[in-house]
Amino acid sequence: MIFARNEQGSRQLWLQMRRDTFDLIDERDNFLPTFGSSDKLGLFLHMVFGVKIDSTILGQARRFAMRQEGILTRSQADQLGVGGHTRTRLVEEGTWRRLIPGMYALSPDSWIQRAWAGVLIGGPQASLGMESALCVTGLAKEPNVITVYVGRQAGFPHDSRWRFIRACRTRWSWPPHTSVEEAIIDVGSYWEMDSLITLVGNAVTGRHITPDILRAELDKRPRHRQRHLVREVIDSVARGTTTVLEYHYEHDVEISHGLPTPIRQAKLFGRYRVDNYYDLYRLIVEVDGKATHVGLAASVDMERDNFHMSHGISTLRFTWSHVVHDPCRTARTVAEALTRSGWPGHIHPCPRCSSRVSP
Repeated sequence: MIFARNEQGSRQLWLQMRRDTFDLIDERDNFLPTFGSSDKLGLFLHMVFGVKIDSTILGQARRFAMRQEGILTRSQADQLGVGGHTRTRLVEEGTWRRLIPGMYALSPDSWIQRAWAGVLIGGPQASLGMESALCVTGLAKEPNVITVYVGRQAGFPHDSRWRFIRACRTRWSWPPHTSVEEAIIDVGSYWEMDSLITLVGNAVTGRHITPDILRAELDKRPRHRQRHLVREVIDSVARGTTTVLEYHYEHDVEISHGLPTPIRQAKLFGRYRVDNYYDLYRLIVEVDGKATHVGLAASVDMERDNFHMSHGISTLRFTWSHVVHDPCRTARTVAEALTRSGWPGHIHPCPRCSSRVSP
């Protein structure tokens, strides 16, 4: 066979060869009668040019799926030229996995892969939400059940791996997920206070979000179930509280007993950052989550305290037990130190003081 030298002739010859090959396949009734046009194209390339489908169409399909953590839908496979018979063969061989009817996994199972599957099941308006969105942004652990907002669509499969919610949310980044502020306000409707403080504190200190943006999002939800609590947590973090223990110190020790307000997260002499600094009275109050620091942590604490003492600044340290379990005694200790440094005020007894008198 002599190939035409000009471009038009080559194209006509190629098309004729393609038609002849397809006709040949169609005439062979016993030769994979379930082949679709995409399967025929792969066989055509193999018969005429010796090109295997695995190195062309399947390679393209795999590259496309990797953009979705190895997930490929049936319609995407069809558009990429991987027909029904080929998909069945790949599943039987174990090369592909059928995740649900009409959806395939081309890589090992993972949480992010299932999250992508949920978004693809949810349709064009779908986005990961709640803990799932926070996980994608690094603010939460992988939840067992993946939450997907799907807009106004309905009719999704009942599967314990996903929870589909008919509500509209924004779609950010890849994979599509709700914004950080939406996710925080969403989980704020049922999370407990301590978990919420940690979440908002990490989000703000990690520069994922600002308190003002969170307040604006909360203002859009007039019927939020824990509106007052979420607002209180946001305001506390805005004042510099970043951990659960710092929150309890502020509310249970300081505010409840009428102590003056310190500078939170103050950086003294451009060297060390401290939890609470009463600048007028040259007193630092640190709250540590662990009862005692050991090893390097203890050495750093000692070095910092000695440095501040050399500059005429005293340090008080309290643990979870002091702040949470006995806030009244802790408040008295702080008040005595402040008074010795010239504080003219007086401690105010809180409702707990009369019922929980410490010796």
